[in-house]
Amino acid sequence: MIKFFRLITNNNIGALRKPFLLEVLQSILQGQPYFIILLVMLTLLGPLMNPGAFADTGALVRLNITLAGIMLVLFIVGRYKYTMEFSRAYTISSEGRLTLGEYLRKLPMGFFKGRDPGDITALMLQDYTNIETMLSHLLMDAIGALTLPLVFIAFLFPIDWRMSLITISLIPFALIVAYGTRALILWLGKSHVKVKTAASSRMLEYLDGMKNIKSYNLQGKKFVRLETTFRKLKDESIILESASGPAVIFGALSLYAGIALIMISGMYFVMQGTLSIPYFLFFLIVGTRMYDPLVKVLIGFAELSYYSISAERIGSLFSVKPLPEPDVSAESKGNDIEFKDVTFHYHETDVLKNVSFSLKENTMTALVGPSGSGKTTITRLIARFWDANSGEIKIGGVPLCGYKTEDLMSRISMVFQDVYLFNDTVLNNIKVGKSDAAMEEVIEAAKKSRCHEFIIKLPDGYNTMVGEGGSTLSGGEKQRISIARAILKNAPIVLLDEATASLDPENELFIQEAIGELVKGRTLVIIAHRLSTVTHADQIIVLNHGEIVERGTHDELLENEKSFYSGMWNEQKRAHTWKLKAAG
Repeated sequence: MIKFFRLITNNNIGALRKPFLLEVLQSILQGQPYFIILLVMLTLLGPLMNPGAFADTGALVRLNITLAGIMLVLFIVGRYKYTMEFSRAYTISSEGRLTLGEYLRKLPMGFFKGRDPGDITALMLQDYTNIETMLSHLLMDAIGALTLPLVFIAFLFPIDWRMSLITISLIPFALIVAYGTRALILWLGKSHVKVKTAASSRMLEYLDGMKNIKSYNLQGKKFVRLETTFRKLKDESIILESASGPAVIFGALSLYAGIALIMISGMYFVMQGTLSIPYFLFFLIVGTRMYDPLVKVLIGFAELSYYSISAERIGSLFSVKPLPEPDVSAESKGNDIEFKDVTFHYHETDVLKNVSFSLKENTMTALVGPSGSGKTTITRLIARFWDANSGEIKIGGVPLCGYKTEDLMSRISMVFQDVYLFNDTVLNNIKVGKSDAAMEEVIEAAKKSRCHEFIIKLPDGYNTMVGEGGSTLSGGEKQRISIARAILKNAPIVLLDEATASLDPENELFIQEAIGELVKGRTLVIIAHRLSTVTHADQIIVLNHGEIVERGTHDELLENEKSFYSGMWNEQKRAHTWKLKAAG
């Protein structure tokens, strides 16, 4: 239980202490008017039970004043509790999301590769929304709803222990029903959450692929994956509700049956003369009032059981271990990069096999080879998106695990073909490279990356919003902004997935010029798709099926006409002569 509360409060259980105490205090105050009612009934009915006696009007006045005071205090406590309860719930949830986001940043990329994007989105949004509901409504409501019956029972037993036992006799049965319902909901709820997450993923897939859906006429019912997932979600939702609903209703009815027991037993005791009419009426009133919050607990407990699945999902994510790192980075010498017998596999597939090479500081190394040969994996391993399964990778003579993540990433700038811009201004997208950069630094980086000219022509210049993913900009413009980021960061190592492979000649020229500014005096690792762009590299490493098959300069590799590199070079030369010819 403690572990559960630590999880949903972001390891800050103490934040619930005041809301908890205020909820208990409010529930105690809510019970007081009923005891005022008892005293009023005894005062008013006293003359009926004792002929010749008179009602004490002074006592009635005092009771009314007391009741007014209790209601005023109840209002003040309730208002303060409401504000604190919700502010704490939303604060805890907000901090939890931020903590989760920070934790995700530290996880290896393999975690994201093997997980549905919709699942991670659901964790950040939907699951934490469920936590908010638990903290702001369900938990505190349950505490209040359980406190009020305890207050009643504490006062009822001294009045008549027989009626008190009868009043609470069906509560244990209702608790058994509640726990049975919880087990049922946990069993069915996990499947429901899984299907709901899948539905979110398919919807994202549907929206992201809208261009292809329209171009291939896959709209409507023909998009089977989306339709199937939503139909399954409907079926799972019906099963969950139809299984848990009757159990909750049965538990509620069993509680309300207690009113009949109170009435029958009370009438019997009154006729026997062992229970006075005012006390009988009081038990009827209190019994009715006591069962209502318990029914609320029963319903809330079912919801709480379902929402606890969200807590389990968040807990399972935090159980994924981030890449280990030291408290303080080791001292390095320079920015040489060394791979020594590095093997890496993703799941059961070998991606790199005993790869060894050295990249000298301030040199340019090109990685070439067919798709799937391991080029991109090497750059990701340098940036420590993953750890190698065996072997060692060093920068400046220090193994990557000897650096803190922040220190390692401060040494590396990455520019790849798949550029992502945030839904923010051009200025803030460039400042991703250096968040505290002055405007003059940003403009200088933009000029070096050949994007200043088009930025100042935008409606709001550097303050123009670029849309989600940079949707308002062209591919070439996004590439130049990503290079501006890297220039602004001014890291000594640059990892570059050749950014010109799919651009028009004009943008290619701009970006080649921008890359020229970026790589001055830096250690450059470039993934080359067009071999003509890396003919002046200090070293070319040729990969095939995760292994280094050749290495050397462009001229050295071409000396062997039967080499793998020569075959790639000649193939690309022939491709440049291809022409499309009209049919007929």
